[in-house]
Amino acid sequence: MAASVSDPFGENATSIIWTTPDSSTVISLMAESLKFANRYILTVLLAFIMLAVGAVVTVNDFKVTLKKPAGLAIGFVCQFGIMPLVAFSLANILKVDAAHAIGMLVIGCSPGGVTSQIYTFWSNGDICLSICMTTVSTLSAMGMMPLCLWIYGRSWTDESAVIPYTSITFSLALILVPVIIGMIIRHYKEEWARRITLVGSFTGMLALSVSVVLGGLSNPSMFKVPWTVWFAASVMSPIAFLLGYFIAYLLRQSQKKCRTIAFETGCQNSALALVIIATSYADSKDYFDIMIFPSLFGGLLLINSCVTVLILRLIDRKRKPGIGGAEVVEITVSCKDSV
Repeated sequence: MAASVSDPFGENATSIIWTTPDSSTVISLMAESLKFANRYILTVLLAFIMLAVGAVVTVNDFKVTLKKPAGLAIGFVCQFGIMPLVAFSLANILKVDAAHAIGMLVIGCSPGGVTSQIYTFWSNGDICLSICMTTVSTLSAMGMMPLCLWIYGRSWTDESAVIPYTSITFSLALILVPVIIGMIIRHYKEEWARRITLVGSFTGMLALSVSVVLGGLSNPSMFKVPWTVWFAASVMSPIAFLLGYFIAYLLRQSQKKCRTIAFETGCQNSALALVIIATSYADSKDYFDIMIFPSLFGGLLLINSCVTVLILRLIDRKRKPGIGGAEVVEITVSCKDSV
């Protein structure tokens, strides 16, 4: 960067002074660029994923799901009852500092994320129920997030979280618009729908990989946090998966619905959590520390969810022997299970 300084030594003398940006400024600009790229690349990829999800369901599937709303009710209780309590309990048991505890609570009180549909599809869950649960939890977040944060957050902060209604509306649009388009494609061009669904699975893995890589590069400080924060981020979603599954099982839901409720309970909308933190705590001296847990959680959620999907697929292989001793896995997307 050049700056012209006139007449520093004499009447007509001119000198050029070359300066270089501070290293911290460069790092900050790079981090912001990576965050920007991560946000928009993921938005495009997730929109295509939801298009693929919509291509495997029909209007009749949604009618069946909504006529038997027990699964939706159980999922709602797990989403805003179990997950915030898990976050609160881990923060107290592990005695993490206030900044990281606030980040844990924001994640725990967030609605379900779009990625839950990917894992539900891969694990032969109930796609319609997953879409309905994510939609209901995202709508409910407008009231339930402030309530949950007020109930559990008073141990660490007196500040009230600002709920970004615009971001919540955008999240709803990201879920519903591509799904509707996918359903229309399935109705008129079923062969196209099958191809879109196949590509959508690969796109899902690409989106998750991009999120982990760019997230790590844009916030390298998250790798220096205490082991307790890492441990909490590692076990939070598996605990939620198990609790969601067994509560649904105890309430006599089908296996497909149990799997779906498990993923919806543990897969939080990390992007929305980061927006809430940026909106509510931007002026806090602990702002960057609060941001760390959601960033860690998002990356580790990918690993935990993929391991869970693998376990469920292995269970399916053992339960469904194929012809001549071979074993096959059936991917079924009908939502016509009984409650």
